[in-house]
This record gives sequence, C-alpha cells and structure tokens, in this order.
Amino acid sequence: MTEPTTLPLTGLTVPHTRYRITSLQQATTRNGIAFSANVREGRTLLGVIENQGNGGGTWFYPGTPGGRQAMAEFTAACRFNSSAIGEEEVYEHLIDEHDLARTAKRCARQRTSLLRGLDGDARNSHTLVAEIPSAWLASGGYPYMRQLARDLARHEPAPNTWQVWDGEQWKDLPLPDPAGDAA
Repeated sequence: MTEPTTLPLTGLTVPHTRYRITSLQQATTRNGIAFSANVREGRTLLGVIENQGNGGGTWFYPGTPGGRQAMAEFTAACRFNSSAIGEEEVYEHLIDEHDLARTAKRCARQRTSLLRGLDGDARNSHTLVAEIPSAWLASGGYPYMRQLARDLARHEPAPNTWQVWDGEQWKDLPLPDPAGDAA
C-alpha cells in the first residue's frame, strides 16, 4: 500500500502517483476553456478527462474495462485541504497540476516567475507569469517590488495572498503596501 502524496502545485492529496495526465489539449471557447487529457497508468490508457468548455461538467471516459471503477476509487480517496471532494473537482485539480507543471518548467527555463493569487479559502483565484526571476521574488530582493504590488492589486477579485513558485514549493510573496509611496 502506498502512502498518500500531496501534489506540489495544487495541494491535491492523491492516494498514489501511478496515474498521470498526458496529451493535454486545450481550446478557448466563448463560455470557457475546453480540454481533453489522457490519464495513463504506466503505458495503459486508463481513460480521458474532458470538458467541452460550454459551462457543463468535467467528465471521465474510461479507456479500459476497469477504468471507471479504478478512477472512482482514486477520486474517492483524494483530499483537498484535508476534506473529501467530488470527482469533477479532482479531475480539474489533476488537469491544473499538469498544466501548472508545464508552466513551471517553462518559467525555470526562461528565468521568469509563476505566481498565484489565493482567495480567502486558500483556493487559487489567479495564475500568471511575471517576467522576473523567481529567486528575486521569493527572497523579496526584487528592487521594483512596490510596482509589482501595484500591478497585482489590479486583479479582480483581489486575492488575499500572492505566492511565487520557487521550483519546489509555493512561497508567500512579500509584497509592500502598493499605496505606501503615494504621498
């Protein structure tokens, strides 16, 4: 029996890491983002997670006879902030983890920063890439931190907290008061 693992970018706790998202395809529609992603266990296609981007749900379509049952057991064992969540929310967290991991790798190559804004329930409300090395932001050593704070304050709804991905974990962004130099 494997121990549960908390995925680093989304905070979703999964019962094991044998399942992985591959081949994520996304398209922007007038009602949202449509996506389709394969779920694999090793080389075996367990099934496909799909959202049509029309305001409807996110669904799992099994690719093997036991795929539906295996995914149902997996999603039932997943937790977010120590609480059980529904299958659809698990699917969306898995897609987000995969997508954020790709973005984090790109940020590391390009020496930019992956930022996220968290709402009052510690849920991700905004994700963006800043053209600033993450080491500067994580340490608070960026010389234009007040300007960054003003730029981030423009996001609606305003997050309670901004964090930067340092390559291993999310760290709170030490932002000054954006209005502090308005005198």
